[in-house]
Amino acid sequence: MRRITIYSVTLAILVLIVFNIHSWLVLTNTRTALEQELGTRLENLAVVLASELKDREIGEEIIPVLIETMNAVNLLNIYLLDESLHYIVNLREPQSVGQPSPLSALDEAEIQSAFSGIPARTRLYTAGASYLKSAYAPVYDRNGVIRAVIGVAADARFFRTLTTYQQTLLVINGLSLLAIIAIVITGIALNRYALKLEQNTTRTATFALLGEMSAALAHDLRNPLATILAAAENIRLRHRLNDDPTLAYLKEQIERMNGVINNYLSIGVSKSGPPEPVDIIKLLDEVLTSLNTEIRKNSIVVETILPELPPITGSPPHLRQLFINLLLNAIQAQPSGGSIHIFGELNQTGRQKWVVIKISDQGPGIPAKLRRRVFEPFFTTKEKGSGLGLFIARRIVELHNGRIAITGKTGTGTAVEVKLPV
Repeated sequence: MRRITIYSVTLAILVLIVFNIHSWLVLTNTRTALEQELGTRLENLAVVLASELKDREIGEEIIPVLIETMNAVNLLNIYLLDESLHYIVNLREPQSVGQPSPLSALDEAEIQSAFSGIPARTRLYTAGASYLKSAYAPVYDRNGVIRAVIGVAADARFFRTLTTYQQTLLVINGLSLLAIIAIVITGIALNRYALKLEQNTTRTATFALLGEMSAALAHDLRNPLATILAAAENIRLRHRLNDDPTLAYLKEQIERMNGVINNYLSIGVSKSGPPEPVDIIKLLDEVLTSLNTEIRKNSIVVETILPELPPITGSPPHLRQLFINLLLNAIQAQPSGGSIHIFGELNQTGRQKWVVIKISDQGPGIPAKLRRRVFEPFFTTKEKGSGLGLFIARRIVELHNGRIAITGKTGTGTAVEVKLPV
């Protein structure tokens, strides 16, 4: 799915880019072709008019002919220039006859080309709202000597349509850019969703596998545990040891082991069991009591700062297993002695209140590159670890709609923060 999403987004972006490039190429080629066609026609017309003026006196009698031609082909102006670049004829501005042409500087190269005997056309340029283009041709006398240059000018009105199209194309390009950005953002979101879906699918398969493994493990463990429990009960009855603390402790631990097995069996379950109010402080005291032997054996000093906290709604067996896993990790991270700090507080995000429990140790810490993998099933840095402790811990937190995070640097210990909704 992720690959299909990437391909679809890439294809959509390429289509938009190709469309925009093609549109600009069409506009540029059309503009170039039209300008070239206009220039060719103006140049041919200038040559024809110049041939008509050959051997004729340039005077008032030729003006009607030029006016008729200008109106017939919808020209902007027809004019003649002498060698000093003064107007001999100017149909658009007759009063400028005898005066120097202001075009001598703008079209100097084309005018000089015409005086040298080579017809020429100007580039397309704008004057206000007009798009102007001119062409020049030499006018010969009876002896074949160039006596003047005729210029024809046209207002290429159709270029205004091209300009409107260009502006529309700019708007389309802007919208396309926004579309590309939207497609990229959507693609990233879809890719993340696909990745999350893939991870959830993998986790679901992992839960199913762990459920099968846990069922097999529970079957193998419960039978000897039941045998041990039955043997302890027979010893109590045979020797009348009703108040024997050792047998009571043995029975308690066997029942706790059965509870642990039940918790492992619930890994693949999507519910946390019947919810009930849970006093986190009391539950932590019970967990610390059950781990007292491990704590003393590893010379661990436990410091707790637990102010009065409101109860949360959850499954006590699951939450007990959660904190047992976290505290066992903290104990095992300090085999030569150390300290564990348990800190609690009440936080609020918007209208939601959270009970926050932070457990930190003074162990070697977890490298940053491994920290994001510690919640994966079967991932462990311990020689004899199963890689399920933190995985189950996160699973329990998620079933309680909570959050769990691990912080700390290598060599400075590890801190685990659990947030559970009130």
